[in-house]
Amino acid sequence: MCPMSRESMDGKGLDLGTVKLIFDNSPEGILLFRDTTVIYANRAVSERVGWTLEQIVGEEVSKLTGLLDSAEERSALERFYSLLNESIDQDSGEYLFVKPTGEPVVMHANSYRLALAESNYLIAHLTDVTAERLAREKLRRERSAYNAIAQAALAASDLEEACQKVLEGIVESFDFDLGTFRLYNPEERTLRLAGLVGLERGETQEAVSIDDPNFIVARTARTREPFFIREISEAPESKDRLARARKLGIRALIFWPVIGSKGDLIGIINVAATGETRIEDVDREFFATLSGMLTTIIERKRTERELAESQDRFLAFANNVPGPLYIKDHESRVLFVNDYMKSRETQKAWEGKTPDQLFRENHAQRVHDEDREVIEKGPIEREQEFLDDDGGRRTYHMYKFPIFQEGKPPLIGGFSLDVTERVQAERELERAKARAEFFNDLLAHDLNNMHQGIMSSLELIIASNDCTPTLMRIAEGALTQVKRGVSLISNVMKLTQLNGGGIPLSPHDPAESLGAAIEIVKQSFPARSISVETNLESEMYCIMANHFLTDVFYNLMHNSVKNTRDDEVRITVHTSLVQNGETLRIEICDWGKGIPDYTKEKLLAGINEPTSRIGGIGLILVRQIVDLLGGEVWIEDRVESDHTKGTRFIIHLPKGC
Repeated sequence: MCPMSRESMDGKGLDLGTVKLIFDNSPEGILLFRDTTVIYANRAVSERVGWTLEQIVGEEVSKLTGLLDSAEERSALERFYSLLNESIDQDSGEYLFVKPTGEPVVMHANSYRLALAESNYLIAHLTDVTAERLAREKLRRERSAYNAIAQAALAASDLEEACQKVLEGIVESFDFDLGTFRLYNPEERTLRLAGLVGLERGETQEAVSIDDPNFIVARTARTREPFFIREISEAPESKDRLARARKLGIRALIFWPVIGSKGDLIGIINVAATGETRIEDVDREFFATLSGMLTTIIERKRTERELAESQDRFLAFANNVPGPLYIKDHESRVLFVNDYMKSRETQKAWEGKTPDQLFRENHAQRVHDEDREVIEKGPIEREQEFLDDDGGRRTYHMYKFPIFQEGKPPLIGGFSLDVTERVQAERELERAKARAEFFNDLLAHDLNNMHQGIMSSLELIIASNDCTPTLMRIAEGALTQVKRGVSLISNVMKLTQLNGGGIPLSPHDPAESLGAAIEIVKQSFPARSISVETNLESEMYCIMANHFLTDVFYNLMHNSVKNTRDDEVRITVHTSLVQNGETLRIEICDWGKGIPDYTKEKLLAGINEPTSRIGGIGLILVRQIVDLLGGEVWIEDRVESDHTKGTRFIIHLPKGC
C-alpha cells in the first residue's frame, strides 16, 4: 500500500491522476472523499464490497454506509462527520459490510483528513480482516460452548438437565434461535425430547419414531449422517419434511447424530436459526468434537444414575478422565483432584493445600496470578509437563476455567490432555531443521573452498598468456561461471540466514550501503562503463536496517547492468520522504530493455508465495530483505506505459531510528 503524500497535490486541489497512479493497483482498498462525496475508489474496494467503481464514485457517504450492517451504519456516519468536522484528526476501526450477494465482509479502516484549497478531503485505507474476525468469533463461540459443556458435566444433577444445559450453551454460543436434543430409546425405537430451547413442550412432538419418513431427525437417526441446511429455501427436501420448519420461519438448521463409544446411537442434536446466520463446513469439526464430548458425558451420566449423591456421580466421571482434573476454590486451595493426579509419584497429597504449600515460591506466585486471571477474565489454556510413573516426562495441554455458583464464590476447574507425541514430533522437526542447516553450512563451506581453488587455477592460466585465443575464451568463460557459483552460494546462505529469523536491526545510514553496493557492482563488471547518479548523501537519513541493505542495492543495480545492452550503463538513485515524512522512498531507474508487465510481480515473489518464479535468486533475496526491514518493493516502467524504455525499482522503508 502506498499512502498519499503531499507531493501529489497541486495548488488548486488534489491531482486525481496522481492518486490513480499511486493507488489503482494497491492491494488494499482506498477511498477518497471530497467533503461527503466519494471522488475516488480503487479496484480493491470494488472487489471487497461487491459494487462496481461506477456505483461507488460520485456517491454520498450516507449511501455508501448503506453497505454496512444495520447495527454499524449510524456509528460509521457519526465517526465520519467527527473526522470531517475536525472533532478528531484520524479514525481507525472495523466495519461489517454486506455484499449484494448477502456475503459479509469485515474491513479495517484507517482514515484521516486533509484540508486543501478550502476543501476537506478524507482518505480511508481499507484492509480485509474477514478471516481474522471469523476466526476470533469461531474461537469465542467454541470456547463458550465448551465451557457450557464442562459446566453441564460438572453441575447437572441428571441426564436430562445435562442435555438441556449443553443445548442452551450451543444455541447461545452459535447465535441459533431454536434447538432440540433427543435421546434414543432402543426398546421403543423412538427419539424422545431431553432438551428444548426456543419452543414450548407442546410445540413439538415429544417422541418421534426413527422409521417415520416425514421427519429429518428420524432420517438422521437411521443414516447416522449429519444434515446441514444453510438456506432452507434452497434445500433439496420434500415440502412435507420442511413444512414445520417453514412455518416456524427457520432459514438454516443442523441435525447431528451423537454416537456412543461402541457405535450405538445415543441421540440427535438439532439447532436452527430464523435470522441470518453463517453455517460453514468448518462447523462440522466443532460438532464432531462436541458429539464426542457429549458421548462421554451422556454415557457417564447413565452410569451414574443409580448413585444417590452428586458427589458420587462426579467422582465416577472425574476418575475416568485419562488425565489430570481438579477443582480449586477462589483462593486457589485444592478441593478435589482425580485419581490420575493422586496416582502420580510426584504428589499424593493435593487436597486442602494452597500453591504455597505445594510449590516453590516463584511457581506458587505464578499459580496464584493465573487463578486470579481465570476468575476475572475467563478460561485460559497452556502446556505443562508432568513426570510419569517411570520417571519420564509427559506434556499436557491444560484448560482452566471459572465455575460460577449462584450466591457462592466462584470455583476454578481444570483438566489436561496428553499431547506428548505432538510435542515430541515438533521437537524432532526442530532437530531435523538444525541438522539441515548444519549440512547446508558444511556444503557451502566445502564448495566455496573448491571454487576458490578452481578460480585461482583459471586466473593463473589467464595471466600466463600461454593459451591460444580459443582456450583463453574458454578459461574466461569458466571463470565467470565459477564466480556465478560463488555468488549463488552466497545468496543461498543469506536467504537461509534471513529465513532463520533473529536478525537484529540498528540505526543505519542508507548512503553507506548504497556507496558500498556501487563499488561492488563496478568491480563485478570491469569492462562496462557504469554511471550511478544519486541525490542520497551521507547522514541525510537514518533508518532501522542492517548490512543486508547493501545486498538490496547491489542486486537491483546488478539487474540494471545485466539488462542494459550498451557498454555504457546509466543508473539513477533518487530518494525522498513520503507518507508525511514517515517513509523513505528509494527509486532506482535504468535505461535498459525493461520488464514486461506480466513478469513484474513474479520477479519479486517471496519464497512462500504460490507463483511461478522467473527471476534469479538475487531478486528473491531483495524481497526477503525488504520484508525483514518492514518495507515494500515493487517494479514500474521508467516511462509510464512503455516498459521498453527501462525499469524503475521502488522501495519504501520506515524512516527513523
